[in-house]
Amino acid sequence: MARYDLTLNPMEETRYLKKHRELALSLTKQVHFSFEEVEALLIIYYKIQKYDTYDPKGITRDVLMEIFHCCLDMTDMEKVIRIITCLDEKARDVYISKELWVTLLSLFLRGTLEEKMAFCFKVYDYTGNGMLMKENLFKLMVGSLKSNISEIDAEEAVKDMVEVILKRMDADRDGKISFNDYRHNVLRQPALLEFLGQCLPDRHTVHKFLCTFTGNTKIRFYKLKLGTSIM
Repeated sequence: MARYDLTLNPMEETRYLKKHRELALSLTKQVHFSFEEVEALLIIYYKIQKYDTYDPKGITRDVLMEIFHCCLDMTDMEKVIRIITCLDEKARDVYISKELWVTLLSLFLRGTLEEKMAFCFKVYDYTGNGMLMKENLFKLMVGSLKSNISEIDAEEAVKDMVEVILKRMDADRDGKISFNDYRHNVLRQPALLEFLGQCLPDRHTVHKFLCTFTGNTKIRFYKLKLGTSIM
């Protein structure tokens, strides 16, 4: 178990936070964290960068994918790649910026339902045309099932499910699901938020992650072991 002292060496922490004070202030205005919480997340970023990425340019995408797996319990790597691409629309840099790190955790840990709906729909919308077509639904649902059964069986199981979903969620009966269709259904039944597969950490995982740096349960050591749970 690698233990990351959230405070670092006192002098090192002071220097780092002073250097990034303006960034922390700016981010606080954009996310669902207090200034102190943003600073704590920047320290965690720095420790991961220092001890796992070993690169002064920042956390790499590969390390972030491992964090998704071991800390946020998101194990579908194909979906995780898609999630990271949606978070970082440039999708060209191998590094994850400090700004993106804090922003994605704001969405995952404290995001509003509106923010989460917009994000999940974007993840599902592989074509980027603002519509979920029958082909989208089929691909995503087969992908969710084939980890448990064969691809052929998954395809057979999904065919009827796609028709049922379209019938239920396609409010204007145009043969596709728009964001408005999706939003209308999720507002009525929030359980449909991730109806095409996980895009966000579950509540239990969110609570455990938040407890590492917030509120009365704030701890002075951030624990991370790539490949296992943080707790």
